[in-house]
Parts: sequence; structure tokens; C-alpha cells
Amino acid sequence: MGIFSFIKKKEKPQLSPKQTIKRIIEYMPKIYEEHRQFKNSKEFFEQNEFGLSLESLVELADETGHYFSEEFWDQLANSARKMKMDKIAEYCDNQSKRNITELGFKIPFGWTEIKSAENVFQANISEKLKKEWNSKRRVKDKVDKLLNKNGVHLKSRGRGGHIYYVENGKLAEFEWELEVGGIRLWFESESKWCLPTESELKKEDKKRIKNSIVEWAKQKKEIIKFD
Repeated sequence: MGIFSFIKKKEKPQLSPKQTIKRIIEYMPKIYEEHRQFKNSKEFFEQNEFGLSLESLVELADETGHYFSEEFWDQLANSARKMKMDKIAEYCDNQSKRNITELGFKIPFGWTEIKSAENVFQANISEKLKKEWNSKRRVKDKVDKLLNKNGVHLKSRGRGGHIYYVENGKLAEFEWELEVGGIRLWFESESKWCLPTESELKKEDKKRIKNSIVEWAKQKKEIIKFD
């Protein structure tokens, strides 16, 4: 054996057309939920009409004119070939190449991009993907250990992070970022208790939480600007 050993990279398991289409539907950004072709795709999928479900996803991308990820197109192309839908597969291959040519950057799976002006894009991100990110972030921040500690807890990740507020086992979270002169807290946009289950943050809850954060900031000599 030579000095260097090489470990073969694990190949991703090959998904069936059913598994592929199911995954794409699950990771579709919320903006498309009411679109006719997305509803069609879900309905066809539930009826085990996987070819028609796939075609509806292709039509969804075409009708919106949005940019879908390369993985979206590549996976649809692979599934189309398995179902002997060669023209659809070729079309999907071309759409994947179009992304690279027209955008100059890759789109992650579970994202789409809307072009609003030259070099100006709006990203749409799957809610399922966001939940996965949140779960990983909470593990890193050891949120489970905070749930029995009432009060305000700040977790930092460089120039940003989260403030976690715990009240009798319930947790709400607010993103912050560092600005000149203090911390900008994105407070108003949050509308739910996150743990142990999602539930409404009522007006009186938010008022109470805001007062607690203000008092905490005074004690810690932190300057917090609410959005």
C-alpha cells in the first residue's frame, strides 16, 4: 500500500421517480402553493400519476418564468429518463444549463430566484428547508438547555445571532445583527412561540417580552434597537 490512502466518496443514493417528485414537492417554496400547476402536480402524485406530476412541475417553472435550482432540473431529468420521457428529460437538461448561462451562480435546492431587474434577484426559500436550518441552529445554540431557564438569553455567531426568550418552558426567538452603536433586533416580524410547539405570540405576549428584553439590555449595558 502507498503512503496515501484514498477514501471513495459516498455516492448519493439513487431515488426513484416517486421519491424524487415527493422530495421536490416537499421542498417547494411557499410562494407556489396556490399555483395551479403545483396543485396539479400534488394531485397527480397522490393518484400515482408520476409522469403527469413531473410534467406539472416543469409547467410550473415555465409559467412562472422563475429560475429553479439546477438540482430541481437534474433530478426531474433523471426521473423523466427512468420513465422513458426522453423529450422532457432533454428539456430539463437544457433548463439546468440555462441557469448557468444566464445567472452565473448556482441556486441551492429548495430555492428559486425571481429576476426583477438586471442583476437583481429575489430569493424564495422552502419552509421545510428553513425549519431544518432552525433545528440545526438550535442544536448548536444548545436551546434545549435553556428551556428551564426563564428569561432572556443571547447567542452570538459573529456579527449576528439570536435572542431566545423563555417563559415557563415556552420559547420565542428573535434574530439580531450588529450595527454601529448597538444591536438591531428583528422583533416585530416574529409571530409565534417556537417551542415546545408552535403557537401564537399574542399582543400582550410581545409587549411582555419586549419589556423583559429592554430590562435585560439595561442590566447588560447593551444598546438594542427594535425594528
